[in-house]
Amino acid sequence: METERNTLRETVDRGNSIIPFYSYNQNWNNFTLYLHWHNEVEIIYVEKGAIIYTIDTVSTKVSEGQAIIINSGQLHSAHTINEEGSLHHALLFDLNFLNSSVNDPCQDNYITPLLSGDFRFPLIIDENYTWGRKVIEEVKEILVICSLKQFGWEIGIKASLYKILSTIARENKFIVNKMSSASSLNYKINIIKNTINYIQNKYTEKIYIEDLANEANMNAQYFCRFFKANTGKTIVDFVNQYRIEQAAKLLKNEDKKISDICFEVGFDNFSYFIKKFKQYENVTPNQYKKQLLNKIQN
Repeated sequence: METERNTLRETVDRGNSIIPFYSYNQNWNNFTLYLHWHNEVEIIYVEKGAIIYTIDTVSTKVSEGQAIIINSGQLHSAHTINEEGSLHHALLFDLNFLNSSVNDPCQDNYITPLLSGDFRFPLIIDENYTWGRKVIEEVKEILVICSLKQFGWEIGIKASLYKILSTIARENKFIVNKMSSASSLNYKINIIKNTINYIQNKYTEKIYIEDLANEANMNAQYFCRFFKANTGKTIVDFVNQYRIEQAAKLLKNEDKKISDICFEVGFDNFSYFIKKFKQYENVTPNQYKKQLLNKIQN
């Protein structure tokens, strides 16, 4: 997954689409999704297994039969639970896809507040509740539409998204943005974003916890507790994971020696680099490179 330097905004190429909507089926096993954000709203429906999502510093378990909605701009990451696998479906769409130039009640009362951030989608959608079941039925309908892509499929997707909005509005499930409660949360998120931006800019160099703590205007001990509490990872683990992701990109895109890549991404010990690479990628760098070659040859 690619992120935009200094913002954490996801910049992965989603491929070509004639409408601002994307659908993914994802089978995860012992997988971690790196912390990032994107402009699109994302609906994730878990068909099998369970996933832990951390959204704006709050961790939530999303179990089989549940869905979550990640609002535009929300910082989020995810990981599978222990060795359990999961099958889930992700729908991403730009809210402007539902935008209208006509200021009718639909636009004024729902779409505009969502675009401005005055309204936010609810987090958990559970099919054990009638309204949640209706939302998930529309998600499943969208998945069928995407798989068939029959004439009129674009209208079908838009219609189902409007039905999802209608159900959430009818049940009064939109979250109204309250400035007082948002202020404390935004403070935490800004510290985390600034910390990660610092890591992205300095990962090739020696990174000291004291420097990160100073950037956050905290003492080192409190900063480490703060970062772990709000991201679920220690700062050392986070730095190592980011460096390994950069190493994997270099192995994929550059013809360089593994030892050179090790030092290029900020590790000063080759054995430790191999150990961490295997921890995060489940294979050694050499095995990773061989897998890439096999994919190309096949």
